[in-house]
Amino acid sequence: MLPNVDLETPTLKPCSIMDNPFTSDLTWLMHRAVQVLTNDFDAVCAEVGLKDMRDTLVLAVCGDGIDRTQIEIAETLGLDKTTLMSILDRLEKQEFLVRNTDPRNRRVRIPCTTPAGQSVLDEALSRRDERVSNTLSDFNEDEIGALRTQLWRIATAR
Repeated sequence: MLPNVDLETPTLKPCSIMDNPFTSDLTWLMHRAVQVLTNDFDAVCAEVGLKDMRDTLVLAVCGDGIDRTQIEIAETLGLDKTTLMSILDRLEKQEFLVRNTDPRNRRVRIPCTTPAGQSVLDEALSRRDERVSNTLSDFNEDEIGALRTQLWRIATAR
């Protein structure tokens, strides 16, 4: 719900970039929204034995049926290669994924989610969906659809 704001005569206060939905800095609003949702997602990941949201993203991409190299996974998720390697190492140690040799190039690895990895991913995503649903409980389906559409447009603009 938006606070009661007089749209006719908006008064800019010293903190107007943070205390009014119509004058707040858009990048700050997006940053705070990301923090809220990410903190919730990270919490459910910890509940099921994963480190954070990035673990679920990696497991999801590795288990979607498309063979991707480690570099392709990093590019797909927008992760630094070094960061991805530490995530893959951790998930492999937990037996949530395996790295198979690419049949076209034996020096290249194709990470794949294991059944245990798929199980923990499914649980994390289910709990995430529940948390997001609670966070967005004041939104109706049309508002959520519009929000997703606008965020998608921003995220894929480049």
